[in-house]
Amino acid sequence: MFVQRVRTALAPLLLIALLASACSVSSDSVVVSPVRGGRATASNTLDTSGSAASPLPIVGPAPGSSHWHAAYVVRICDDVLAPFDSDADPLGIHSHGDGLIHIHPFFEESGFERATLDLFADAMGFSLDTGELTLPGGGTWRDGDLCNGVPGRVYVDRWVDPAPQGAVERIFADPGGIGFAADGELYQIAFAPVDAPPVVPPAWQLLPEVSNLVGELPEPWVDVDPEADPTSVSLWSVASVGAPPCTSGQIPELVRYGDASCFERGPDIFAGAEAIADARAVVFNRQPAVELTITPLFRNFLVESFAPGSPAIDRGLVIAVEVGGGVVTAPLLTRPSASETRLVLAGGLSEQTAADLASVLAG
Repeated sequence: MFVQRVRTALAPLLLIALLASACSVSSDSVVVSPVRGGRATASNTLDTSGSAASPLPIVGPAPGSSHWHAAYVVRICDDVLAPFDSDADPLGIHSHGDGLIHIHPFFEESGFERATLDLFADAMGFSLDTGELTLPGGGTWRDGDLCNGVPGRVYVDRWVDPAPQGAVERIFADPGGIGFAADGELYQIAFAPVDAPPVVPPAWQLLPEVSNLVGELPEPWVDVDPEADPTSVSLWSVASVGAPPCTSGQIPELVRYGDASCFERGPDIFAGAEAIADARAVVFNRQPAVELTITPLFRNFLVESFAPGSPAIDRGLVIAVEVGGGVVTAPLLTRPSASETRLVLAGGLSEQTAADLASVLAG
């Protein structure tokens, strides 16, 4: 479903050693969010560095495609609890007792902005509500209960960047509704005094091994004419990709710099309106992206392309998005989307280019 490949092989997990290295960060780095929950909305977004306030909405993990990981720790007063472990994984968000949340939603109901801490809690057998935390096997803590004589609160700390030294957002309202925003996040699920420094999840050290962490992004390279005619849009399967100079039977890639690839059309070609019902600019895994609302016709094509015995099962399916006589992007799909209607394109886009491309594709 998504253009980028991710590493999913788990490294050996040395949890005992990691737990011994647990540490905390100064409460000076905590930004308190007492009135809003963590669902991905236009008012709760990250920019492409993961730090503050992009105007673009965040979409969470793509169902059937994304395999993200988040490090977490559960803390009651001054006690750091053992990681959750459960064989239950009805929707694809769970933990293996390794201090990591494994986020690979199976269905649309657990993907995108519906991928929340609530679904993780359900799979692990605990509950996380505003002002109340109940652990597996019993034990409930509520706002106002005491921690060594000091009133505590239920909250979740979320690190803004995939690094323990980064700023932390402390969320009190609707903590179970916090949506997973990117691969490689860090979370503390806590009942503790409101000014307690957060405990860094020990398993953060595993994230570089299991996650596709987005570091400093290169300069955006995708080029698109914001005034392009929407009727010039087409989507088609790619038969082959070559290097320049392009021949008369090839379509050049539209790039801002560097050599453009040359794409040869395959047999399956869709006019833009045949494949795309709508489009919008979003943030996906800390990167500007374009989310397509695809038509039933195009959805059926994608599913049929991965029928048993088809070449796409082994080598994937490359779909070119052509605008004004040039290929803007050409994602490699390794499997059909688990979503009936949504397809996310990312890589090489700036926020402005994502907005321009979405506007052209939306017609």
